[in-house]
Amino acid sequence: MNTLIFEDVDGNGLQYTINNSDDIDEWSFTGFLEYMKFSPSQAIDQGFLFSVDDHLKHERFRFLVNNPEATMNRPLAFMQNGNKIETGDQFTLSESSQLIEVSRKPAIPPANLSPNISLKDRHHSVFHLYEDMLTNAIDQTVNGGLTTDQSRTSVSTIIESARDGRGNPAASILRYLLRAATAIHKAPFENWSKFKEAIPFRNGYEMWLNYVNGGGGVCSEKTASLKFLCDIIGLESRPVIGTQSKLSAENIESLGDYYLSNGNEHLPFDIKHLLLEVDVNEETYLIDMTGGNVPLIFLNEKDAEVYFKKGYSVRMVSQTDKLFLHRVPTWIGDAHLLVCEYHLSDAHFDLAFDQDLGLEISETQYVAAYFDYGGESSNRMRNHYEKLGISQKLDPPIFINEQTSHIPATDHSLDFFKDARTSILHSYHDPSYTGDVTIVVQPLRNNFWRKPMISRNLLPILKEPLNLSPE
Repeated sequence: MNTLIFEDVDGNGLQYTINNSDDIDEWSFTGFLEYMKFSPSQAIDQGFLFSVDDHLKHERFRFLVNNPEATMNRPLAFMQNGNKIETGDQFTLSESSQLIEVSRKPAIPPANLSPNISLKDRHHSVFHLYEDMLTNAIDQTVNGGLTTDQSRTSVSTIIESARDGRGNPAASILRYLLRAATAIHKAPFENWSKFKEAIPFRNGYEMWLNYVNGGGGVCSEKTASLKFLCDIIGLESRPVIGTQSKLSAENIESLGDYYLSNGNEHLPFDIKHLLLEVDVNEETYLIDMTGGNVPLIFLNEKDAEVYFKKGYSVRMVSQTDKLFLHRVPTWIGDAHLLVCEYHLSDAHFDLAFDQDLGLEISETQYVAAYFDYGGESSNRMRNHYEKLGISQKLDPPIFINEQTSHIPATDHSLDFFKDARTSILHSYHDPSYTGDVTIVVQPLRNNFWRKPMISRNLLPILKEPLNLSPE
């Protein structure tokens, strides 16, 4: 089996593989574009003799190829062995290099992106193609923490009820939504799975498969997964961003200008947090299911307003950050997710190292990593983490490197941490780096953990069993 590897060199650096029959030496560019119009199973029905290893990842590539403007990209350019491949040309499968570089064509004049960016249609399309796979992943995740006496509900039941016009009782939808948000919140707040699979950022539908496999994500990824769920069950949702300072209407408009500038404008401020507002039966709920040291938030509009007016504090291990919340247009939230998905090749490095989120934050431990250059540099890093533990009156940190043969009991095994270390080194793009990576496990205590913040009027509703038949 021959394999063509398409690498997004001007975007997030992801590689997408398409397997081809051994008896095919060339593949026309026109044939490739025709193939990309179909999902893998549809392409087989059309007579194409090609296959892919990861169907959901391939859907990401198909979206980029077929709708580059909807991913906030210019039209694509393809290069093989230094030669441009375009209409009338062929991809060669028999040469030594079967790597295809995917870049962006110059924009003359500069491309003007449209604010009519929406992920909702994409979510519906992907769910339609992979309904069984995604339904199973959502159901396993949402129902996974239930006790034996609690009723299970499939997302397909909710969708079918909405499709046939019966609708779903608001109280039951709220219970299901809270159940989903709780399950997402309980999934690890982590970056290690991104290094493990060399994927800088997962989109909303990819996250559900990651939950089933024991992984999780950061705030934007988890919010993207809830947005995906809301889109497919027919709930309107809108993004809420968290920043370190209060923003004016002009600030938010400048953020939109940045997304529409095709990189010609500077990012006016950093988005530190992403949440979701969801509408259920003419009531709006603010939902934060980030996890880590961020409590589960599920508040009605009245209770949430104080958070919009005054902000709220979030404890991320060594310091407390204050976040100010702002409602932004839906397309800006979608644009933020698209930038993370398609434009940031080092998102996992930035999150883990530059933003100091590390590899995982849980109720019992903070897992960090640092590049171990040796000498004074390494001593400074060890001192940093040792002082962090002392300042917070915590147990001493555990340092894990290539020579480590035994560690105290932690949430993960020694092999897990060594695999994480290896994954980081394999992902690091500097071939001249000869140092090591040291993993740091800082035990935490429950004083870092906060109880869920749920509006009081929801508590009686949430105790009732799910009932997805008309009231």
